[in-house]
Amino acid sequence: MGKRDSGKRKKYMAAALAVSVLVLACLMLRAVMEDWGTQEYSDRYVAMAELPSQLSFTYYGEEEWKEKLKELNSGKNLNGKLTYGKLEKLLGQLSVQEYVTYSAKLPWSNVPRPEWDQIYQQVLDLLDVEGSVAVEQLVFLTGEPEEAGEGKGLRQLTQKGYYEFPEGLDYFHSYDMYQVYVKGNRIIGVSSEYKESLTLENVFVHSARDGKAEVLYERQKIQLDIAGLRDQITDTVCDIVWTDRKVSAIYKKEDLISGKVLSFNEEQIEISGYGMLPYSGPLKIYKTYGTVEELDKSKLVIGNLQADFVVAEKQVCGIILKEPASIEVIRVLLLNEAGTPYHEGPVFVADADGTVTVGEQSEPLKANQPLKAADILKEGAGYVKISLEDGDGRIYFSDGNGGHASLGYRGTMEIRKYPEGYGVVNELSLEQYLYGVVPSEMPSSYERDALCVQAVCARSYACIQLMRGAYAELGAHVDDSTSYQVYNKQGETEQTNLAVDDTVGEVIKYQGEVAEAYFFSTSCGYTGDMGLWNIDGEEKYGYLQGICLAPQDGADISTEENFASFIADQEAPSFDSESPYFRWKAKVDVSKQSDAIKNAIAARAEANAANVQIYKEDGSGGTSADLAGLGSVTGISVGERGAGGGVRRLCISCEKGSVDLLTEYNIRYVLGAAAKKLEDKNGEPIGMELLPSAYFAVTPSKKNYVLQGGGYGHGIGMSQNGANGMAKAGMKYTEILMKFYQDITIENIYNEE
Repeated sequence: MGKRDSGKRKKYMAAALAVSVLVLACLMLRAVMEDWGTQEYSDRYVAMAELPSQLSFTYYGEEEWKEKLKELNSGKNLNGKLTYGKLEKLLGQLSVQEYVTYSAKLPWSNVPRPEWDQIYQQVLDLLDVEGSVAVEQLVFLTGEPEEAGEGKGLRQLTQKGYYEFPEGLDYFHSYDMYQVYVKGNRIIGVSSEYKESLTLENVFVHSARDGKAEVLYERQKIQLDIAGLRDQITDTVCDIVWTDRKVSAIYKKEDLISGKVLSFNEEQIEISGYGMLPYSGPLKIYKTYGTVEELDKSKLVIGNLQADFVVAEKQVCGIILKEPASIEVIRVLLLNEAGTPYHEGPVFVADADGTVTVGEQSEPLKANQPLKAADILKEGAGYVKISLEDGDGRIYFSDGNGGHASLGYRGTMEIRKYPEGYGVVNELSLEQYLYGVVPSEMPSSYERDALCVQAVCARSYACIQLMRGAYAELGAHVDDSTSYQVYNKQGETEQTNLAVDDTVGEVIKYQGEVAEAYFFSTSCGYTGDMGLWNIDGEEKYGYLQGICLAPQDGADISTEENFASFIADQEAPSFDSESPYFRWKAKVDVSKQSDAIKNAIAARAEANAANVQIYKEDGSGGTSADLAGLGSVTGISVGERGAGGGVRRLCISCEKGSVDLLTEYNIRYVLGAAAKKLEDKNGEPIGMELLPSAYFAVTPSKKNYVLQGGGYGHGIGMSQNGANGMAKAGMKYTEILMKFYQDITIENIYNEE
């Protein structure tokens, strides 16, 4: 009997163990399935992992909510789904349980997404007092998300651009359509699937045929499945419509106009022959020659770029470039006498007959007939254009009585009315522009090869500016001041025009691209590199290495003592030693000029904060607001020199801290504010606000500091006086260019075309 009972007990125990194992396996499987299920979107539940971002608009951030929701989720993790029991606790934590209504169910039942959405809307109404959360309807254009950046989670492309989202919302696949909650460009929650149509507007379709389409959007090529559509489209702007997670229609924008871009701002673009037209959203530019790609506005070359403009409802939807810009003209903003862009009431006169055009109306202009902009440029008229019949004719600013108030300008003149005054733009060929630049930048008495060097450098510099369009809003590439190149401030001469003609089209190139040919007046016997501007230019500016201008081997300037000896030598051999600025001297009394120095530091800190390093008494970093607390200036010293001996870092000591100045301009500006008895190498006084250059040695002398310096200008690239000295020594302009700019080629831009 006992043996039979013992056998039965063993059977019961085995059965119980089997049942326990089965229950445990079921529980584990349920947990795994519950966790797996939350990796996909569902209307039947809301994943706990969605909630931290969705609640991040409240007084807690996303990371804080993660910890608080873990506590609600049995203190373990954010796996699983939102239940009615967890919802009750959550509303209590938000302190809104008395104000939010919903139909309560069993505590372990999952809260369906539609009901949570209604609850969330009530929470937003109660707590989002600033309206920071918005609702968007999005179609996702790419299949896999990408990293959004450190600490930002993921991001994915939609018809409204890129949106970031946390990893807990990684639900989105190609052509999924959702209504979502967003803060800025970050998706914080999913409301529901979106069942209506969504449109990607003004997208460039490179090709659409055989059920496939290739589009350019957000600077990338995207392949779209357009099965069922019979559209045959090539290289134009379209609207693409999605319905029920597939492309349902492609609407081609049919209206095209052609012209050149004359100006553009953040809202409008001016097109030759059509005037100003508005555009909405980012200005979209597409290149179809060579590699088909989307370009940014910096590639929109004013005045030289023939383009097709896609227009709908009187707005520009996109720009299509079928050929590169041709270097034909340059547009120069003529500044007023104060050096600012706007003129009060300009009057013009021409020495030849011509035409005045306002909008679509043209009238003849007689030679020597004064033309007041205010008399003919009415509100909404666009601009006035003055053009002459005689190619050798000139247009002048006038004193109002027919007299000339400026040198004559070649080309055409355009006058636009702005709230601040009149903007005046001179459009002319690049070579004619150089006729006005070369004599304004270099004396026409200089050697022919030096003038040719100047012409090539000026042309190279202008070509760079043509592609930048810094004055696009005012319809120009450059202005006529030293901010770019001085233009038409000295009259043309036979010598300077010949230098332009003898080098027509020639530019310097580095690694296949036109190089920015920096130049300045006079060196100290050495030139520098981009380190003087605190720019790491090893790759892009490898042609600017800094050179010695001595006819033979130069002096050793590797130590501070050696440089001080070199810069004090009035007779140091150099190709530009004849210039009075080859050597100069100044005195700085820091005790008397402390306020002037600190005021200049403050001005540069506001304009160029990254290159003005302020240190408080404890060595910690400061700002311009801390300058007053540093006390009086007590000393100056050279902290670091660059190639050729230019000062890269100037250290200014104060009673309770210090300041380090970087870049040659900051250094020249600050010391220029305090320098006294500034004299050239002949002992003649120099009247200028900036120190002549950043090539100097500092020597204490009683209460003063003596600055023994050399050169005039920034010291990077070509020394104009050095080029003249080389030309006098028999060097040809091509040799001189190769000396100042390393590893360059000299090529003709017109031959390329």
